Amino acid sequence: MVTRIDLAVASPADFAELRRRFLCLPASPKLMAGREMGTDISSPGRQSLSLLIGEETSGALYATDVYLSPGFGAPPHHQPTEEELWYLLEGQLDVRVGLRTARLERGSFAFVPRDTTHTFNNNGGSPARLLAWNAPGGHERAFEAMGAKAKQGITAFPELRDMFRLHGVEMHADPAELAPNDAPGGKLAAKLVMNRAEVRDASQPGADVRVLLDARESGGEFEVSDVIVTGAGMLGLGHERAAACLYVLDGDADIEIVGQRQRVRAGAFAFIPKGYASSISRATEAPLHFVHWTTPAAAFGLGAS
Repeated sequence: MVTRIDLAVASPADFAELRRRFLCLPASPKLMAGREMGTDISSPGRQSLSLLIGEETSGALYATDVYLSPGFGAPPHHQPTEEELWYLLEGQLDVRVGLRTARLERGSFAFVPRDTTHTFNNNGGSPARLLAWNAPGGHERAFEAMGAKAKQGITAFPELRDMFRLHGVEMHADPAELAPNDAPGGKLAAKLVMNRAEVRDASQPGADVRVLLDARESGGEFEVSDVIVTGAGMLGLGHERAAACLYVLDGDADIEIVGQRQRVRAGAFAFIPKGYASSISRATEAPLHFVHWTTPAAAFGLGAS
């Protein structure tokens, strides 16, 4: 059981202190068989389960598996101190990232650098399911506070603006407002990927690897890969200098972390801190499909065995 840092966020300085305290905690491997093992941080319109929080990662990451109800959306906003990444698991989601708008569908990916405007809305008739992660950790506390406000009857974003600001999120009062990184030539470009076929092929024997985001594109912060395994043998997941995560999209897998092996199915999630030996392999003859990311950036397949 992870020890939660008991610190109420009543100012931006409190939020910065929370993140400083995260850095003092150890990071430990984590393997979840499914989203139902996550921590519920839902609020009206979003059925959200935290997969990973700042206390578990020494402040490196927060990750969630969230269903967004039809009609639910977030107004334009940006985060000055964190990056955000999305992978759409089900449904459709209309998004704006920087100056670009698009409709994400299953398998689409987005990278939102810090200081970049982003917004989304589920304009479809069924829930959209999103795998989202933020770096550094702490974003989960904003959603916890959002749930607490909902219990008080406060659910509209205009009334939630001050609460989000305390947690490092700047809601835009004017939809036309731009964030510092929006303009062409900004410090780091946002990226939208509609499907895995349009990105760089980094395949290796027995594994179709498509790089959704690389070190150059993320300023060295992330490498994100969409991986389909068709061959036998173990593929390395851990890195000496980077923390790694994976989410199983389809198929059954055997995951081994520090000598402990577990069989998992679609929906499983794993976090491997830097320096921990780990690997993954197909558990059946069917292909195994997963998304894998590291921070800082490290290419998938290092240490494959």
